[in-house]
Amino acid sequence: MRQALARRTGAARFPAVTAVVFTVTAVTSVLGLAVPAVLEALQRTPEGLHGQWWRTFTALFVQDGGVLGTVSNLAFLALLGVLAERLVGPRWWLVAYFGAGLAGELAGYAWQPRGAGNSVAICGLAGALIVALLAEAPVPRLAPVVLLYWCGALLATRWPPALLVGLGAGFATQLALLRGLRVGRLAGAAAAVAALVLVAARDLHGAAMAAGIAIGAVVGRPSAT
Repeated sequence: MRQALARRTGAARFPAVTAVVFTVTAVTSVLGLAVPAVLEALQRTPEGLHGQWWRTFTALFVQDGGVLGTVSNLAFLALLGVLAERLVGPRWWLVAYFGAGLAGELAGYAWQPRGAGNSVAICGLAGALIVALLAEAPVPRLAPVVLLYWCGALLATRWPPALLVGLGAGFATQLALLRGLRVGRLAGAAAAVAALVLVAARDLHGAAMAAGIAIGAVVGRPSAT
């Protein structure tokens, strides 16, 4: 049974796509921190809608949140990336990550015309996990915990106390899972509410997570390969 569950969640597969995207993003992000001109050349600006079209894509590979924001985004890319790749497989991982990332960037032109960061792309992975949790599909054990931490971090960028709420919710979920309680659907619902709150606040992460949820609904079920 354990081997069957591993196959259903992809637990035995090396997360190659996550590793490659993490490495490329880490290199370009550090370069952007060290050389401000790189960040300026690649970040999202209004010029992205007026000829410099590449900014919509390259903004996903540099960070505007300084060292702390860079470390946070890379850490969650690693965590949610591995969980999502085990769940949906590499091809749908790429669709969720870059599809939601581009949706977030387009929303950013309306709500926050200047900026950069792969956090909107990570929201696509979070959206896929939300759908799986709401459907009570087999997911890696840490998925609901990491998802709640991520939502707390996103909400905290607008309302700092939300970080404590996210940490508390994630910790409580971990305890519940250790006791054998089925709280995955509850965690998924809480994350979906967080996405709606962000959309209502005209935050590009809300738009990106909504796109990730839509993509996750298309995926329909975890990858079995």
